[in-house]
Amino acid sequence: MVSSIKKEMKTIFCKVQYNKIDHPQYIKRLTKLYERIDFDTFWNCFISFLKVPLTMAQQHLYIINTLEFCAKFVVSFYSTSENESMEPMSPFANKLFKFLLSHHSAKDKAVRFRICHFLNILLNSMGDDAFIDDNLCDQITVTMMDRLLDKSPKVRAQAVFALHRLQDPSDEQCPVIKMYVFHVSKDPSAEVRKAVLSCMGKNQKTLQAVLIRTRDIDDSVRKMAFEFISKITVRSLTIEQRERLLKDGLKDRSENVRKCVSNVLLPTWLRCYKGEYLNLVHALDAGIGTETATLALQVLFKDANLKNLLEQVPIDKDTRLIPLTNISNENVLFWKCVIKHLQYHSYTEELELIIPELSGFCTYIYDYMTLISSKSYEVWEKECHKFILLQLFEISTTYDLADEVGRKKLNELMVDALMSDHCYDKIIECTVNHLAKVIPDTNNMLNIIANIISEIRLPSCENLDTEQVTVEQQQEKNMQKARLKVDILELEEELYQAVKEENFLEADSIKEKIKVLKEEITQLSKIPEVVIVDDMREEKNDSITMIKCLNILYFAMQSIHTLTPTLKSLMSLVLNSLDHPDDNVHVLALKLLSTYCILDKELAKKHIMIFFYQFSYEQENQENWIVALKAIFDLLLIYGLEYFENLQIQEENSENKSEKSRLLYTHEDSIVSINKRIDIEKGPCNFIKILIGLLNNANQDMRTIATEGFCKLLLNQRISSSTLISRLIILAYNKANIDDIYLRQCLSVFFEHFIVRVPEAQEMLESAYFPTLRALCDAPDVSPLREIDIYHVSKFILNLTSRGYQKTEVQTFCTHNNLAFAILAEILNSESNIDKDILIKSLTNLHIQIEDAPSKQNLQEAIENVTNMVKHSDRRLLKYIQQFKQKLEAPEIMEVVEENSGSDSEN
Repeated sequence: MVSSIKKEMKTIFCKVQYNKIDHPQYIKRLTKLYERIDFDTFWNCFISFLKVPLTMAQQHLYIINTLEFCAKFVVSFYSTSENESMEPMSPFANKLFKFLLSHHSAKDKAVRFRICHFLNILLNSMGDDAFIDDNLCDQITVTMMDRLLDKSPKVRAQAVFALHRLQDPSDEQCPVIKMYVFHVSKDPSAEVRKAVLSCMGKNQKTLQAVLIRTRDIDDSVRKMAFEFISKITVRSLTIEQRERLLKDGLKDRSENVRKCVSNVLLPTWLRCYKGEYLNLVHALDAGIGTETATLALQVLFKDANLKNLLEQVPIDKDTRLIPLTNISNENVLFWKCVIKHLQYHSYTEELELIIPELSGFCTYIYDYMTLISSKSYEVWEKECHKFILLQLFEISTTYDLADEVGRKKLNELMVDALMSDHCYDKIIECTVNHLAKVIPDTNNMLNIIANIISEIRLPSCENLDTEQVTVEQQQEKNMQKARLKVDILELEEELYQAVKEENFLEADSIKEKIKVLKEEITQLSKIPEVVIVDDMREEKNDSITMIKCLNILYFAMQSIHTLTPTLKSLMSLVLNSLDHPDDNVHVLALKLLSTYCILDKELAKKHIMIFFYQFSYEQENQENWIVALKAIFDLLLIYGLEYFENLQIQEENSENKSEKSRLLYTHEDSIVSINKRIDIEKGPCNFIKILIGLLNNANQDMRTIATEGFCKLLLNQRISSSTLISRLIILAYNKANIDDIYLRQCLSVFFEHFIVRVPEAQEMLESAYFPTLRALCDAPDVSPLREIDIYHVSKFILNLTSRGYQKTEVQTFCTHNNLAFAILAEILNSESNIDKDILIKSLTNLHIQIEDAPSKQNLQEAIENVTNMVKHSDRRLLKYIQQFKQKLEAPEIMEVVEENSGSDSEN
């Protein structure tokens, strides 16, 4: 009897694994079998077959089909009830749950995984309105929470899925939600974090946790986080959150994440606003999130219907302009983005429908500037005006400049705008950059810039108490008087004729006209005679004026490649601004001075010390130091250290003559100019020592700029220094810089290129090897350098020297051969402070090839001496020595073995 039941049940279990379509008929067969035999017999047979898929770890379709069939069978006992909430769980289902929960902590990882998996399938098989007993619910929750702490991430992920129907997002104290929030934030496995995101309920607590996951280290987790957020209404997010989400998502390094944001999140938000682009822009706050809103519109426009897009542009169809009374941050930004989209795709006809002629548009900007100047506004309104004006000027840059009349009017508009009170740095940048295109001739453009700066700094003469007129006004008055006198003569002639003809009425009329004209002449004569207004006006030197003028000059110089006479005449403005009390003026002056020095090498030699003088006194605003430091490295990179050597000699001589006391420099360092090979410790390169000291500056920006500057100098072979290379290696491994992502990326890219671009790279790294290790070993106990793994540093240097193996094979072997002898000697040196374990392990990272017998014999003797020393001290190090000996005896074979083992470990 039992055997026949087992046989029939086996047949059912075999059939259901192949196709889900057959499941209903086999559920009926299994149900009939259940009704025909006693409960215990059926249970024993059923569970014996269920144990097979529950012990399989493989993700196979047959296993999943079988488990789903079992779940459907169990649920079929009570899922047909009209009121599931009132239907008690069947004894069979109850016993199955108890069986699963009693084995959830099995030793076999596969069993734990499958039990969690099967519980998830069981709960999912129940209807949307299913209820289960409170006690059973608590038991499942407790056991699955235990599995959430499982050492296997796959088991934890399945436990997450098993719990998802037991969560209650509306309950602030829901234990499942709490565990989900914990694991999505803290679990080291990306698979578990992703599992939580895929099934976690939505409330404010979970939303905050998911927002953080949009910056997860794993691409797939970030993508899942954005998918989670796309299912939440955009109105649940603050403007800041919306802006940050789009900014991060649309610029994510992963293409999959960017596609998710572009194809899922953004279209969902647009649908939330019923396809109205303006409402979406308003939700992002165009004034604050301009860049993000623009990027979002560019993405949405790719799939937008062109007709729908044109219909949503908020312009008057007749004027093709937004009425000034309706203009706002949102609609002007949207208008600009549509214009640029149409221009980019060369939709010329459509573009003409939403933008007027250039002359008309210039008039429109004039009208807007007049409107915002007509009365006083609140601060926030002024900011809106600046934003709108910037968008209008950016639209003006999209016009074709072939229209001469329009180009002339645009030129006048830009000049007037630069001299107006509404111009700030972004408008200045936009206007000046486009002015260079409107006026292609560089000299003419610079002359206009010089005139603008002069007009801004020289205010208009204020009216004096006595009325004053210019020469031109006096000439115009004399012309009017002359015309009136001519008119009087003509009237007198007419009067004579009228009296002669005895037409006395007409004569009286003419007399009245003559009288009126004479009164006008009398009035004109009362205006004071010409007073030549003295144009001795005092130049404005306030911070606002100077910042504006320097910004105009700075942006104008960005498109200039040679120093013109006009620029030379404006240099006095820059040099005078260096003494201005306002730090912002001082910073701009330094930027401009560095630009002048880049354009002219004589100016660079003359003024480079001005940048060094910035470090001679304390400053609250360290931006001065940052700008000066960037300028110094730029000049050294362009002209080389040797160009400034004579200057430094003069500085030293002048210092010696004045006999001023100076702080002695004690740190050992040697930096060499590639071209002239001058040792800086013996030579005059004093300012390089100042720059090296900045590598350990407390200010992160200063430290990063100094590091980047030295990396550029080394890569371009302006300097050569093994000591500097050692400093950079330590800087890369220093735990204190772990949060300075830019600095670490900079050093990573530097070393990658340094070894292949610089011919002397391996020689410098060889010289830097032992000083680097000694510096780490000698570091004080309180120093962060103590936390560095010295063996990792050693391995890094040795591996770095072998990266260019194929290109510089001879040099690689020469470098590693030299280091092999040096490392063995250091191991045998009893006075060495470098850990012997590190040096012995480092031998295995060497790629040596010694051809001459004497050298090989000397090396073997050194190895034997090291072996004898290790035998008496630490025998576990013998295996590393043995590996090194094998390399020495058969280097080619060992290279192949190492390559294979390396690829295996990666896989």
